[in-house]
Amino acid sequence: MTSSQPSQGQEHEQGRFAGRRILALGTFDSFVKTAAAIGRRFEDEGASLRIAAVSTATGQLSPRQLRAGGVSESIPIVSTEQIVASRLFRDAHVAIAVVDGGRARELFLALAAADLSRERSRPIVIVASPGVVLADHLAGFMSRAPADLLCFNTERDLALYRAAAAEIGVDDTNGLVTGLLGLPTAPRAAPAGAPLVTFFEQPIIPARRMQRLHILGELTALARRHPDAQVLIKLRHARDETVHHGARFHLEDLAREAFARGGRPKNLNFTHEPASELLDRTSLAVSVSSTVAVEAMACGVPTRIVSDFGVSEALGTSFFVGSGCLAPLASLAPDLPAVVDASWLAAHSGATPDVEGLLTRCLALVEGQDRLEAPLPLRPLVPAYGSADWLSFALGQGGAIAVHAPHLIERPRRGAGVVAAVARRLRQVKPFTPRG
Repeated sequence: MTSSQPSQGQEHEQGRFAGRRILALGTFDSFVKTAAAIGRRFEDEGASLRIAAVSTATGQLSPRQLRAGGVSESIPIVSTEQIVASRLFRDAHVAIAVVDGGRARELFLALAAADLSRERSRPIVIVASPGVVLADHLAGFMSRAPADLLCFNTERDLALYRAAAAEIGVDDTNGLVTGLLGLPTAPRAAPAGAPLVTFFEQPIIPARRMQRLHILGELTALARRHPDAQVLIKLRHARDETVHHGARFHLEDLAREAFARGGRPKNLNFTHEPASELLDRTSLAVSVSSTVAVEAMACGVPTRIVSDFGVSEALGTSFFVGSGCLAPLASLAPDLPAVVDASWLAAHSGATPDVEGLLTRCLALVEGQDRLEAPLPLRPLVPAYGSADWLSFALGQGGAIAVHAPHLIERPRRGAGVVAAVARRLRQVKPFTPRG
């Protein structure tokens, strides 16, 4: 297996992790970006860094997605089983895994099944989040509970994990608050040039066609109200790219249909430019509930959270209650001021990342393993993954997939009547014409 090469000038001879090898693992583009960003904190402390992408059933990351994540070199894209069996993984002192819940369970199931008895050591496994946690909090936390160190964005998230862990007997001493480690910390300079409103799209938030058409119509109206400003729609992914959640109603497809009838304002465009580069010149950042909104707030970019569909957990807008940034699309203008509540940003967003605690605790584990001269014991899968009886039963029924992705072996059969009913409802959808 090949591995990525460290950038020129990136290897340091001094630092707490001098001579140590770090492996950064991620599934999707933002996940790889975050894993690499954390890995570079270790690199600053003298470690050498390798990056790999964990393959999924939906495909592999494109070069554009990797570049957007700050990874320009060629990296291996392999399964969790291949990673755990590889020297790339086993020779690493630290493995940083920024992966979805399914891949986390795959990783820890593969580790539990691996024969590490002949190894002098094993990687200390760190798990972190690529963004704000909007849904499946406890399910996600428990999927990652076997990690040696489990990073949380906020004290509230850590408290929820500890409460659930206490209920069922999970050792919660691996948890620590780090904030969103993938976020940049430097404030940005005031943008120059024409005003720019950037809407940061999410693939399935909102999920309904009507809701996404409404957003498109309101952004069209905004562009027409302010012809001297630019309005950009930052797409989360291209149609053929691998993502955690693929868009059911891709905005480019909806726009092609809409603008064929109503025309597209010249100052309204779509872009795949990296979010970090867009924020440098954005006058107003807009999103329903993207992590980019937190990044924008932290960098001092005026930000608004779309309130047109109300406040709900399903949309992730509930996360931003208290920020002071919720607003309807019709009220937007390029010159709106920054209004984010500073206390909310500091306490509830994870926008102030702090890697020091992670580095200190990780170093203690690495050095403890050195003294042991043998692999540290793995943290148990039980009871985070359920009872011992359940785990044994599930593995006996379908192997690891029965634990990490049971839906793949229990797909319900959809009758022709259901398909016909859906087709009838789709035929009733009315054409859409953008506002303005």
